[in-house]
Amino acid sequence: MAIDLSQSPLLMLPLDKDEDGHGCRFFSLKGGTALAHRNFPATFSDSRCVGSSHGWLVLLDKDTEPYLLDPLRGGDRVLRLPPIETFPCVFPVRRSHEDNSCSSASSYETIHLGCCRSTTLFPLLPLRDYIIFKAVLSANPNNGANGRSCWVVVIFGIESKLAFCRCKEFGGVGVWAELPGNHGPYSDVIFKGGTLFALCDNGFVEVWHFNRDLPMKIMEIKSSFPRKSAEAARALKSVCFTSTYLVEAAGEILLLVRFTGYFVNKHGVPVEEDDFLAEEDTHPLVCPYRTLYFHVYVLDTSNEEWAELDSLGDRAVFVGGSHSRSVSARDFPEFVANSVYFTDDNWEPQEQDDFGGHDMGVYSLQSGKVKEICELGSDKIESPPFWVFPSDYRSK
Repeated sequence: MAIDLSQSPLLMLPLDKDEDGHGCRFFSLKGGTALAHRNFPATFSDSRCVGSSHGWLVLLDKDTEPYLLDPLRGGDRVLRLPPIETFPCVFPVRRSHEDNSCSSASSYETIHLGCCRSTTLFPLLPLRDYIIFKAVLSANPNNGANGRSCWVVVIFGIESKLAFCRCKEFGGVGVWAELPGNHGPYSDVIFKGGTLFALCDNGFVEVWHFNRDLPMKIMEIKSSFPRKSAEAARALKSVCFTSTYLVEAAGEILLLVRFTGYFVNKHGVPVEEDDFLAEEDTHPLVCPYRTLYFHVYVLDTSNEEWAELDSLGDRAVFVGGSHSRSVSARDFPEFVANSVYFTDDNWEPQEQDDFGGHDMGVYSLQSGKVKEICELGSDKIESPPFWVFPSDYRSK
């Protein structure tokens, strides 16, 4: 079935277990309907998605090599990115031609004890869990002049640094170059035109201009992490963890702080692990992590601070492992205004048997409640869902 590329954002889900092939299926919140299945080339049968931006997926194949793939117009539209061994934290990859499972790569991380560096040997498959945490594009690489100047920026490595490459380095040539920021680790990145906004863990924002041959930092906004969210995180640290996102909405830069309970019961209440792991229980309760609520702020560049927002107005915001975006509910009435649509980007528990990939829904700032966006009947979804925006979509 063909997909109307002018329509609203889509939810990308894995194929059902009884479906043949390697690929994904798309779900539209407009009418709650499944639209189409897309098969990917066999080389991506064991791939991991680390980003969705401008209608393209950023995938790591079974050898941890990065690619761009257009899932909407056809899974054969593939662009290879610079090799994994060109990342600043990876030494040349040593591959076994007899057994791919034995392939390995050496990577290093900074040890905060003097100036020492340690080297750790990773098999390639586990390396995928540490090398790229998020990836965004500056433009659709097939979109004329803008595509020819397309950049890819990723958050990489155990220290959550930034690296980039550009369109002329697609095809498996070129290298990943580190973006020399001063305030890492980084938690999110977005492009607004040719400008990159990078969110630091401490709430600072670095702004980089990407319309030249090399990126140039044009601004550092020393906006401390909002006190309200910091105090809430400290008070709830035994039952919750937080994630942060940058979103462009109607020309403004927003910060979203997501509060997720480690263990949430069927009533939506976060509980301590000891509350459901009594010694006499032969079948302890399964209480997966779940998103509880969001705090929303707007960047005040003149005062270098995050100002709290009580309402998103007519905007619907989309966050998760994908490039964070927003739309107007007037233009797309299938979405609820003043709401945050979210998918699961807590990838660490994905190897657990009982749950993972399940934490998605819509949070209303007006009611303060979370609702389901689709019923999948399982707390274990592999691979995790992503938002996909059609390639020719334009944020307004």
